[in-house]
Amino acid sequence: MTLRIYGIAASRAIRTLWMAEELGLAYEHVPIHYRDDPDGPLGKNGADFRQASPLGRIPAIDDDGFRLCESMAINLYLARKHGGGLWPATLAGEALAYQWSFFAVTEIDGPMVEWASHAIVLPEDKRDPARASDALGRLQAPLAAVDSALARSPWLAGEAFTVADLNLAAAMFRARRMDHAARPHLARWLGECFARPAARRAWAMRGE
Repeated sequence: MTLRIYGIAASRAIRTLWMAEELGLAYEHVPIHYRDDPDGPLGKNGADFRQASPLGRIPAIDDDGFRLCESMAINLYLARKHGGGLWPATLAGEALAYQWSFFAVTEIDGPMVEWASHAIVLPEDKRDPARASDALGRLQAPLAAVDSALARSPWLAGEAFTVADLNLAAAMFRARRMDHAARPHLARWLGECFARPAARRAWAMRGE
């Protein structure tokens, strides 16, 4: 059975689509939109999707009957299952993969979405510069922490790109629009993450 990935590319499902592309997996993409009618043609209330995502949120996967939601958990699972160099080779590397994945959720996701919404995504008449400024301020310490880590190692879990890098970079894709003159290691890392062929293929699904 083919891996099934639920969720439009213009959502956090992009993280899992990128992972599938990195691993060279065959998969079926079911482009459920987070705004879709639960009872609409894509069946957001369908039994298969609901078993994968009890709250009806995307992304979710069905991997030969094993169903899972939450993008970071999905990517950690796929990297661990398929290897391909994306799962760290040491216990310390595994711990760093978990650390940076959780860091993406707790420190980056919220303020990054807030900043992007009010700086570049919403129509100009809907943006609130004060909210963008506040979110950018809250991102300074986390971004500095990432830059500091990358000053010590080319990648977050060592000498090679792993799920640690993919998960954090995917949560930070809007950060490519920021000025990182004071964060050269972060700037280098972001450029290298998104220059990867699998990243380019995944982001092409978003039209970005």
